[in-house]
Amino acid sequence: PNGVIVTDLAVSMPEVVDKTKYVIKIRDGVRFHDNERARKYPGLAGRQLTGEDVKYMIERQVNEASPKSGRYYRKSQWQTVEKIEVGPDPLTVTITTKRPTAPFIHFLADNNALIVAKELVDEATDLMITHGDNTDPMVGTGPFYLDQYITAQVVKLRRNPDWFAKDDLADQGLPDRPIVDGYDALWPVQDDTATEAAFKSKQVDGTGYVDSRNVYRIAGETGAEVDRAVTSGFINSRFLIADSDRAKSPWKDVMLRKAISLAVDRVRLGQQMFGEGFYVLNPPVGQAITQWALPYDQFITKPGYRYTRAEREEDITEARRLWEAAGGSGAVGSVDAVVSGIPDYIPRVWPQFQKMLSDHLGFEIKGHVDPSGYTELDLCLLQKSCVFGLGFDNGWNDLDDWVYPYYHTGGPKNSFNVSDPKLDAMLDASRAEFEYEKRRQLGYDIQNYLLDEAYLMLMWCSPSQPGTEWPYRRNRRPTPWFGNAFHVANQWLDKTHPSFQGRA
Repeated sequence: PNGVIVTDLAVSMPEVVDKTKYVIKIRDGVRFHDNERARKYPGLAGRQLTGEDVKYMIERQVNEASPKSGRYYRKSQWQTVEKIEVGPDPLTVTITTKRPTAPFIHFLADNNALIVAKELVDEATDLMITHGDNTDPMVGTGPFYLDQYITAQVVKLRRNPDWFAKDDLADQGLPDRPIVDGYDALWPVQDDTATEAAFKSKQVDGTGYVDSRNVYRIAGETGAEVDRAVTSGFINSRFLIADSDRAKSPWKDVMLRKAISLAVDRVRLGQQMFGEGFYVLNPPVGQAITQWALPYDQFITKPGYRYTRAEREEDITEARRLWEAAGGSGAVGSVDAVVSGIPDYIPRVWPQFQKMLSDHLGFEIKGHVDPSGYTELDLCLLQKSCVFGLGFDNGWNDLDDWVYPYYHTGGPKNSFNVSDPKLDAMLDASRAEFEYEKRRQLGYDIQNYLLDEAYLMLMWCSPSQPGTEWPYRRNRRPTPWFGNAFHVANQWLDKTHPSFQGRA
């Protein structure tokens, strides 16, 4: 959450020349997994990762001719690149950006800066090459390799004995990592009785629950520890401001969008989805990202976020005034919202969401739950055809990731199809500002503009869901979102701890 960047594939932090040139030295000995999966691809298993792999990864994501171009929703990060040069040796990469780009080192460290080897991709179609199993191309260089993936059931990862960083922490008493032989990540069942039984019998070492109130009871009964972290995932709704031809959308009028924001009770939604005390309200940058999020005391007093009874009444009254002034339901017409089918608390809360809009605005919004979970919603957002939606999304560590792709004209996650010159200017300025305090203030200005004037994506809340962990699981590190599985390389099971008794 504090956005600290450390080295991994690189020997040291990139050398920055004139704020536009980054010289990266790749570690010698970084090798792709040498397992059965990798051996399906000639020349890949155990191959040294080089600067050409980095070059290929970036150029592939900005290739507009690729049939998959629309799915690289963070390609705006790499569109800042002017050229990439490998040399004078295979492990040195020099990247030159078109203009000073303050978050560029973050782009290099981002969870989405995954190195995909060229051997895994069909050159003609830009599709991953499979040999009968869609998981075949999942080959990397990290501490674990994929052993088995069964959709909505389990992901099994096993220790990579040749991991390049295995002895990096030897001086801290952690040699020959990963310490564990592997781990299984089980898809959580939506039944706390079954989950509780699995945890108490030590079939699992740690877990979360549908009803977070169970956590403290189970911890008290078992002596387990409680892990808790605010997530950087968030429940949100988005409007389509203009269709692909820039024609007027029913949501073009900001008064209608603001009315929705004021009419929906964020506190009640959070309570119904997660329970009292197990959620947080979010400004445009999630509260989990403390380095960039608008301070709590600066957004909790804003209309739509206020929660006392008198303040809620004021917000509802203003919502009705705005709605009627803009033509209300007659102006909006019939809307078929797309509701994410997962996580399951989103479709569960949808009827209450509808009721709030009906009770406060007289707006009878229709909607259907995405039967695939989120594929339909994801596709209509990418195609900029989703008039209104209720779903889940996630941000990452840097300010840019939360605002630029969503709100800049032509941004890859700009599902609203909005083009706002004032917002573009602020977003461009935030990318160009290298001084931290100035950039953070620009981030606050962007967030205030989104909350006070734009109303493009309405942030409802984020889960702050705790889980139970057995004390024998050592060196755990709660994290705000996905992409942190590498931390498991530093964990181990303490068989000498009394709580280990009874574990198979």
